[in-house]
Amino acid sequence: MSLSSARQRRATAASPLTDDGYAKDAKDRRRRPGGGDGDGDDGGIKWFLPLLALGLLRHMSASSNLIHDCDEVFNYWEPLHFLLYRSGFQTWEYSSDFALRSYLYLFIHALVAGPASLIFGEHKVRVFYSVRIFLGLISTITETVLVVALSRRYGKRLACYVLALLCLSSGCFFASTSFLPSSFSMYAVTLSSALFLLEKYAAAVSVAAAGVILGFLTSLSLLVLSFLADYQWFLYPIYPLICVAAAAVIDSFPDFFHDKYSSDQSIFEKIAKGLRPLILGFILCASHSRTFSMLNGYGAPLQIYQHLEHHDDSGPGSVLCVGSEWHRYPSSFFIPSYIGEVRWIDDGFRGLLPFPFNETLGGTTAAPSYFNNKNKASEEQYLKDIGACTLLVELDLRRPYPSRGNDLKTWEALAALPFLDRELSPALYRSFFVPYRWQQNNVFGLYKLLRRLRTDQA
Repeated sequence: MSLSSARQRRATAASPLTDDGYAKDAKDRRRRPGGGDGDGDDGGIKWFLPLLALGLLRHMSASSNLIHDCDEVFNYWEPLHFLLYRSGFQTWEYSSDFALRSYLYLFIHALVAGPASLIFGEHKVRVFYSVRIFLGLISTITETVLVVALSRRYGKRLACYVLALLCLSSGCFFASTSFLPSSFSMYAVTLSSALFLLEKYAAAVSVAAAGVILGFLTSLSLLVLSFLADYQWFLYPIYPLICVAAAAVIDSFPDFFHDKYSSDQSIFEKIAKGLRPLILGFILCASHSRTFSMLNGYGAPLQIYQHLEHHDDSGPGSVLCVGSEWHRYPSSFFIPSYIGEVRWIDDGFRGLLPFPFNETLGGTTAAPSYFNNKNKASEEQYLKDIGACTLLVELDLRRPYPSRGNDLKTWEALAALPFLDRELSPALYRSFFVPYRWQQNNVFGLYKLLRRLRTDQA
């Protein structure tokens, strides 16, 4: 009798059933669909909660996200604008002499942008944000499926951690509504991973293949050309998986202190359980602080260009000029119809800039002579007569050298918004929003929209 009791005690000690389900048999139950932590789980997270939470955050991203790289504008937004309105800027990659870009990825988005352009007419900015909302919707759906799949396979707690990270992490916030092939790959990787967890293997492989064809291959063509550059958006496809990995580490943190030969929880294991929400909360706060700093520090260009629609009194055929800020040009979707053309002016950049699509030479099939694959400036890319500029966009960082906007006899300021001066601001405060300190410790320039004074005003 005593021997039997001892064996039972050893068996119990070897397989403790803790309330957190870290024992092997509890983990097996969590992996079964509908399983949880063995404490009456009712089948995991339902669809409504992640759909609502992610939908709200992705809508916020669609309405407030930055354009993080000029490649997004000139290689995707501008060709899409040309397909819709027969105007826009072309890069050398789209020249038929080089043909490094495919229009297939653009046609997918044109399925949304085309009807939106018919609905909104001349309000092209609304078409821009319609496409972004479409991207946010895809992101919401794929990430919701991932959260539900994780909940069914591994339990509610892990799924809730992942949901929180997907909602508030900076990487997912910015990547979810960026018009880039790497974002499309992110949707595909996320959905494929979710389908794999749901044991729908054929669908998972099909989605992954679509992501590779339409996303990775398009991205890699640029990666080959710019492998020395630090392009963060090449990490976009794995951002949701990084969230899953981080959540798994946080969720299993007490396992590091669990004694499998004891049925009692050690003090360290209890502390580790208490630290889980604190660690997650710290990560979420830091990430949200990063997002807030980015949006408030560098959001001026999109807002400044939206001011253009309020100044049609500048007259039809106006010329908008952009100098060193060409790389923050948000796309022709922000250019109202009264502006006849957008021109670059020479501020010292010696690389090759985009040119307007040339319908005379064939539009999308054109091979203009002014393009090259050496990134050498063309003599034709700059406007020679700056006096022809009606409107001007510039960034005044208040350096010792004067800016054009300081010439009050020539220009009047139509709008000016603060823009974070990265070089003069401390790394900590420019990277993260610290309440009551961010504004005081950072240095700001002014992002300006200027208009040339008429002769009778000068």
